[in-house]
Amino acid sequence: MTEKLCWPMQSVWLPGTAMSRTGRTIPDKEADYIAGGTLERLSRGIALLGGMLLVGVMLMTVISVLGRYLFNAPIPGDYEITELACAVAVFAFFPHCHARGGNIVVEFFTRKMGPRGKALLDAVHHGVFMVVAGLISWRLFVGGLHKLTDGETTLFLGIPLHWAYFPALIGAVLLVVVCVVMAYRRLCASRQ
Repeated sequence: MTEKLCWPMQSVWLPGTAMSRTGRTIPDKEADYIAGGTLERLSRGIALLGGMLLVGVMLMTVISVLGRYLFNAPIPGDYEITELACAVAVFAFFPHCHARGGNIVVEFFTRKMGPRGKALLDAVHHGVFMVVAGLISWRLFVGGLHKLTDGETTLFLGIPLHWAYFPALIGAVLLVVVCVVMAYRRLCASRQ
């Protein structure tokens, strides 16, 4: 299936269909992800940073466990670093996952729907997800300010908690932007 898109920017992607830089409509099999756009590069870059953060946590955990068993000297407060890093990493992965269509979709009710109906339902899904991501972003911002003004820190290492809130906020806000673009693109596809 191919469909024309009403968004003129080639740098924004839509899982399943897209338009090439030459303006040619690309079929589903070729168009799972169109590389090169600013939003695509940004979401991929943030996801890669989240991945590097998790690799760092993994290495720290291995070193801490080996230190605990071999030398009776684990890394102090490793669990606090793991908590904060994993929270940031989760929000770093959200925009890229959503843009790639990586969230779980149950197609039981939509199997018999036509392409326009599915595109409209997808637009509604992206819109609802945008509202949820917006609420999460708002709460991360308010919570981060609260932690910053109160000076709240982790118990053992004394790491300021707002250090995790604001990087997570970047991923949440980018998720809102991705949802807006995806909803608009699917809404346009539903009108064709």
